[in-house]
Amino acid sequence: MKKDKNMGALLGMQQEEMAMLLRVTRTQWSMYVLGERGLPPEAQLKLAEMFAFIAQLDKKEKVDLPPARQPASKKNNFWEGKLIDNQLNRTRIAASLEKCTEKYEQAVIAWQLSNFLSTKEQETKWEQELLQHIKNRAEAVMQKNGPELQEQYEFKLRLLQHEELLLKEKLSGK
Repeated sequence: MKKDKNMGALLGMQQEEMAMLLRVTRTQWSMYVLGERGLPPEAQLKLAEMFAFIAQLDKKEKVDLPPARQPASKKNNFWEGKLIDNQLNRTRIAASLEKCTEKYEQAVIAWQLSNFLSTKEQETKWEQELLQHIKNRAEAVMQKNGPELQEQYEFKLRLLQHEELLLKEKLSGK
């Protein structure tokens, strides 16, 4: 299990931002993520508070499995080639949709977390600026990978699934 990937995915923040929020060096944070070093008690408390907040958020996961390949025959080479192309396109589009959805969900978490942390009284101006930077970056990612783009990917997937049904029908009819 990769602890660093899970922490990055859960928190939706970059390494430097997390280190600054926890008031530790970037090296301390990266060594903590790798399990090589602990964090100061204040940083552990703040991190626990962040994880407690994130645990309350609802997340849903989608799993798309690639379709099974059809056996090849000389008679249907053209249609089988089209079917293989279709399956490759579906896999590519499904991966793009998953990546887009993951980025969007991470940005939403980062945005919500920055809002949560900004409601608390920040001790310094740079903390306020850092939270605003995190919020702005999250908003940009949410704008880029928003529901509209996800809908487009889902539409392309449905179109390719329908095309696959037609291709399989064509192959079974011959």
